[in-house]
Amino acid sequence: MNIKFRMPKLSAEQTANQSGNAKSRSIVKELLLTIIATTISIVLTFGTAAWLEKREAKKATRLLAMTIISDIDQSLEVYKKRLEVEENGSRIANYLFRNIDSLERVSDDTLFAFFEYLSTCGFGVDREIETSNEHIFNSSQDSWRTLGDKKFLSNVQDFYNARGLCERQQQEWVYYRKPLTKDDEYRIIMEESGTANREAFMKICHRLLQDQEVRNYVDHAPLRMNNFRDFLQEYVNLNEENKFLMGITEKDLEEFRNQSLMTVRHAKEADMVGVWDAVMANDDNHIDYQFRKDHTFTNLITFKWIHFDFQDKAQVCISLSGSWAIEGDSLVNTFDMSTLKIEVVDSTIRCSPEVAKKIPELKQGIVEMAHNASFLLRLKENNRQAQATNLDRTGTRLELTEPDKPPVHYQRRIEN
Repeated sequence: MNIKFRMPKLSAEQTANQSGNAKSRSIVKELLLTIIATTISIVLTFGTAAWLEKREAKKATRLLAMTIISDIDQSLEVYKKRLEVEENGSRIANYLFRNIDSLERVSDDTLFAFFEYLSTCGFGVDREIETSNEHIFNSSQDSWRTLGDKKFLSNVQDFYNARGLCERQQQEWVYYRKPLTKDDEYRIIMEESGTANREAFMKICHRLLQDQEVRNYVDHAPLRMNNFRDFLQEYVNLNEENKFLMGITEKDLEEFRNQSLMTVRHAKEADMVGVWDAVMANDDNHIDYQFRKDHTFTNLITFKWIHFDFQDKAQVCISLSGSWAIEGDSLVNTFDMSTLKIEVVDSTIRCSPEVAKKIPELKQGIVEMAHNASFLLRLKENNRQAQATNLDRTGTRLELTEPDKPPVHYQRRIEN
């Protein structure tokens, strides 16, 4: 049995009402859609702004944390250097105590290192503490709000307090007081001319080795070394905790320290061919490399030797040859030590007739001292030198770096 349903027919009035209701629903629908779209737009705008703000705050926190952690690491490197200087100075001093009657067999470098160890002014820039980041950390409330982590903040404050105490100890404790004052150094160098020649300097060192204050200072070296070691042991570990707390790796810190706006690339073999002059502070000193296409090179070093008996400067020329290659990002030079030549040019020397008679002897002494220059002694032990290269976009400026050494900059010589 089939059942059929029929829809009732609407009157004209009912049809008109239905059409009006449809229009009303359409208007309401459009209004709702507009409201929803506006709401979503507002949410997206403020949500995106909040997300960006949060991301920038996180970046600021990370940047500030790396700045402080890097600052602590650099301070620790300074204390490592101070410990190393103390260890070396103590070892040299005790060696000289044992050989006080045969100082003529001791090298000039060793005697000068002993003198510097006892001197108030014998303090290199690499052993000075930089405090600017500590001032920023302590004086800015933004630093505390930005970092947030209470344990990290406490660690940093503990370190800066301990570093300040350690610095005061080295200034005030009698155990750190150098046996040679500035007045002593002035008298030895200027009044006694104790460093004018080797014989005079040996006498000065012999006298210092017999001084009881010098002996006491050297005897207290273990106390100073232990203070440095204790400080390093505690705060190297503390800064490792800082890195752990803030999620910062050694790679992050390396990239942070090396970040630069310069546009450079590693040198290729074709880039190296030519003559490169080292950037020097004055015209008296000059270093250049001539790299040839056949992978041989010549290194020429010239400098002026000042002597107390001369009214001018003698010019010393050191020449070395070898072979070169680019390996990865590095320039590798292999020096042929059999090609070493050292010459003293005396044409510029002006001196009295009495001194003129001694010039051949003086020149020989200069050559012998040049043979004992530290960089030549290192090359005699290992004639292979690898240096990382950075070449600027013009191809005329070159930076060469070795581990644990400052970079050396060269400029391509433009031949006329």
